[in-house]
Amino acid sequence: MCRSGSGGITLRPISYKGIGLVFAMLSGIFWGTNGTFCTLLSNLGFDTYSIAILAPSFNLVFFSVLLIVTNKSGFIVQRNYFGLLILSGLASAITNTSFVKSVSYFPVGIVSTLIFCNVFVIMIISRIVFKSKITLKKVGAAITAIFGICLVLDVFSQGFQHNSKGLIWIIITILTWSTMMVLEKYLLDQGVDGNSILMYSALFAVLILSISSPPLTVISQIIQVTDQTNGYALLVILGFGFIPQIGCYSLYMKGLKYIEPSYMQIMYSLDPVVASILGFLVFNQTMRPLNIVGICIIIGVVIYVQITETRAGIESKPDMVNL
Repeated sequence: MCRSGSGGITLRPISYKGIGLVFAMLSGIFWGTNGTFCTLLSNLGFDTYSIAILAPSFNLVFFSVLLIVTNKSGFIVQRNYFGLLILSGLASAITNTSFVKSVSYFPVGIVSTLIFCNVFVIMIISRIVFKSKITLKKVGAAITAIFGICLVLDVFSQGFQHNSKGLIWIIITILTWSTMMVLEKYLLDQGVDGNSILMYSALFAVLILSISSPPLTVISQIIQVTDQTNGYALLVILGFGFIPQIGCYSLYMKGLKYIEPSYMQIMYSLDPVVASILGFLVFNQTMRPLNIVGICIIIGVVIYVQITETRAGIESKPDMVNL
C-alpha cells in the first residue's frame, strides 16, 4: 500500500496470478496436514480404503450443500463437459487407490518424491492443451523443489530397490493425478463452476470407491470407533474433512482458476514441509539438519515463484487488479 501525491491512500496493485499463487500456497499447506490425519485415523483402526472414501465423501456433502445455497444452477452442466467430470472423478479414485498400492511396495518418502515428478508431465500436457510455455524458470524451480523434497524426506538414505509392480502403480498415480489437474483447469477455463467440478468429481470418486468400501460399513465403523474413544475419533475425522479436504480443495480450485497447473504443483512442494513439521510436533519424529536445509530450499522456491510470477502479472495489465 502506498500514498498518492494528494495525501490519499492508493492501494498497491497485485496480479490475478499473484492471488492464484497465494491460494495455491495455502492449499499446499492445508494438504500437508493430510498425512498426519491419515496416520491418526490409521492408529484409530481405520483401514486405507475407509480413509480413501472418507476424503471425497466430505467434499461431496459440503460442495453439494454449497451449490444448493449459492448456485443451484451449478448442478446443471453441459453434456460435453459432463463426460470430463466423470473422467476427473475416475482419475481421482484411481489416484487415491494407486497411491495406496505404491506405498505398499516402496517407502512413503520415495513414492512421494517420484510422484512429485508429475510436475513435468503436467508441463507437457499444459503445453499441448493450454499452449503454456515450458520455461527454464519452471523447470529449474521444479528440479530444485524435488531436490528439497528429497532432503526433507531422507530419500537418499532410504535406498531404492527395483520393483516393477510398485513402479507401475507410481506411474499410474503420476498420469492420473496429472490428468485430473489438467481436466479441472480446462473445465474452469470453460466457465464451469469450481464448486460443481469438486462436487461431481467427489460424487464419481465415491461411487467408484464404494465398490471396495461400502459407505454404510464406513459409517458404522465411525460410530463404533467414536464411541470407543469418547468422541476423540470424531474430532480427528472432522479435522481430516475440513482441513486437508474441504479447506484444501476450496483453496486449490480458487488458485487453479488463475495459474497454470504446473505452478500449482510446485506450490504443493510445501506438503512434505508441513508434514515434517507436524511429524516433529505431533509424533516426536526427529528432524536432522539436512531436513531443515530441504525445508529452506522448498520455501525458497515457493517465495521465488511467488515474487517473479506476481511481478510478471503486474507488468501484464490485463492480469492486474487493485486491492
